[in-house]
Amino acid sequence: MIFETLALPFVFAISILAIGFSYWLAKDVLRHDTGTPGMQEIARAIKEGGEAFLKRQYRTIGILSVIAAGLIYWVYYSLGQQDNGLKTSISFIIGAVFSAVAGIVGMAISVRANVRTASAAQTSLPKALTIALRGGAVSGFLVVALSLLGVAGLYSIFGANPQETPFLIVGFGFGASFVALFAQLGGGIYTKAADVGADLVGKVEAGIPEDDPRNPAVIADLVGDNVGDCAGRGADLFESTAAENIGAMILGVALFPVFGMSGVLSGQRKMKIR
Repeated sequence: MIFETLALPFVFAISILAIGFSYWLAKDVLRHDTGTPGMQEIARAIKEGGEAFLKRQYRTIGILSVIAAGLIYWVYYSLGQQDNGLKTSISFIIGAVFSAVAGIVGMAISVRANVRTASAAQTSLPKALTIALRGGAVSGFLVVALSLLGVAGLYSIFGANPQETPFLIVGFGFGASFVALFAQLGGGIYTKAADVGADLVGKVEAGIPEDDPRNPAVIADLVGDNVGDCAGRGADLFESTAAENIGAMILGVALFPVFGMSGVLSGQRKMKIR
C-alpha cells in the first residue's frame, strides 16, 4: 500500500534529480579548456555542420510526426473512440518531442566534449577520460530521466487507472520509436556516405592521410559521427527505455488481479533500480 501511494511521487523526484545531475555534468564538461586555435576551428566546423544537419532533419521529422499523430487520431475516430484517440495522439507527440530532445542534447554535448577531451589528453589522460565519461553520462542520465518523467507524467494526467491508462500511453513509445527510426537512418546514412567519400577521394585519389582535416570530407565524416552515433543513438536509447517501461506496465495489467497497482508500476521501479 505504501508503494502504491509513493511510487509516482518517487519516480518524479528521481527524474528531476537525474535531469539536474545531467545539467551539472554538462556544466562541468563545459568549464574545461577548448584547446589550441586550430583545434577550436575544426571543432567549430563540426559543430556548425552537426547543428545544420539536425535542424533540417528534425524539421522533416516534425512534419511527419504531426501527420502520423493525425492518422492515429483518425483511426480511433473511425472506431468511435475519439477520447482515446486524442490521448494516444497527444502521447505520440510528447514521445516524439522527448525523443528529439534526447537526440539533440546527445549531439550538443558530444560536439563540445570532443574538443575538450582532446585538449585534456595533451596533458593528462585521466582528465581526458573523466571529461569523456561525464560528457557521455549527460545523455545517459537524461535519456532515462525523460523516459520516466514522460511515462509517469502521462500516466498521472490520463487518470492513473492501472487497468486502462497503460494502453493510452502506448503512443508515447510509438512517437519515440518514430523519431528514433528516422534519426538513426538519416544520421547513419549521412555518416557512412561521408566516411566512404572521404576515403575514396582523400586516400585513394588525393593521397591525403585518413582523418586529415585538409580533406573537407573528413569534417563531414566527423559531423556524421556526431549526428549518427550521438544524436541518433540518443533518440534510439530513449525509445528503447520508453518502450520497455510501457511494455512492462502493459504486462502488469494482466497481473493486476494478483499484485494490484504494484504489478503495473513495477516496470518503472525496475528501471529506476537499474
